[in-house]
Amino acid sequence: MLTIDAQGSPAPHLTSRLRLIAGGRDTGGRTPAHKTGRPGNGVCAIVGGVNLSAKLDLLVRLVTRVDVLALGGGIANSVLAATGTDMGASLCDYDLVDGARKLLDRAKACGCEVLLPVDVVVATEARKGAEDRIVSCAAIGPEDMVLDIGPATAARLTACVEAARTVVWTGPLGVCEIAPFDGGTDALAWFIARRTRDAGLRSVAAGDDTIAALAAAGVEDRFSELTTRDALPAWLDAMSPRAVPA
Repeated sequence: MLTIDAQGSPAPHLTSRLRLIAGGRDTGGRTPAHKTGRPGNGVCAIVGGVNLSAKLDLLVRLVTRVDVLALGGGIANSVLAATGTDMGASLCDYDLVDGARKLLDRAKACGCEVLLPVDVVVATEARKGAEDRIVSCAAIGPEDMVLDIGPATAARLTACVEAARTVVWTGPLGVCEIAPFDGGTDALAWFIARRTRDAGLRSVAAGDDTIAALAAAGVEDRFSELTTRDALPAWLDAMSPRAVPA
């Protein structure tokens, strides 16, 4: 079901926990006490998708070139597991826990902030109509599968985007092909599209899954650039790297 935003553009009908308002995110009338990212300088990378193994090399490069690295999907699950979070029945690359810890250490040494989910949408099975609920990451149960980001995490991500000049995004933030687990991906897609239109944000979406998710949300033509994930290394090489400790 589609609704129309204040600019006359079709906007997705989202659950109240991840609803959008014209011109920006819904914060319930409150301004966030902390904005992620550094105003005026920001390059923010958002990386989701299923497997950490497929993107670990990319993440290692990203932390040397971006100000904020925000993670979602199965990739975030694996990194959360590396921090000691019990991920229940969620998809995780447990064999890459050491690699995830090294990634966090490298990011810290390079001055790159890593943004991990603080709340998530969980269910005991990934199917349409499954009973779902929002929990903090500390409250994931043994039978819970993390299937989307929660509203507090979505607010942190939109704050990161709001502070950035450039956003590069590859990989959905949840099981976006199954409602209602598309809420986080759709909300972020629309927020980035609006910042691109209204604030001159440079927005880059990379990879078939990401572009398909944007198309499902109806905003694939509202990003600055669409590219392949294989093209990201060359895109990153055009950016000045941070000093990388030995």
